[in-house]
Amino acid sequence: MKLVGEPQLYVRVLSPTKTLAEGMAYAVSAVNETGPFDILANHAHFFSLLSEGEIRVLGTPDPAEALSIPVNKGLIKVADNRVTLFVDIEPAPAKAHPD
Repeated sequence: MKLVGEPQLYVRVLSPTKTLAEGMAYAVSAVNETGPFDILANHAHFFSLLSEGEIRVLGTPDPAEALSIPVNKGLIKVADNRVTLFVDIEPAPAKAHPD
């Protein structure tokens, strides 16, 4: 897909302690329970839990320059070309095995 024009999505990626990314983008990619998905301009209103994987924010027409953020879990909200992601980026705690 060739991207043209100006980015139309306003994207914020927030962790519990800081803002990881904020600004305009062409697309956002993430993973939920059913698999990978993409958000483009004028996407329908959308809300989903995120699965462990990678969030990619495409802020320029060059896919090689996409911001990549590995996440354990989170959620995404999309409305009116605004994409907000609340993510947990810390490693999941190891489960203790009973002796």
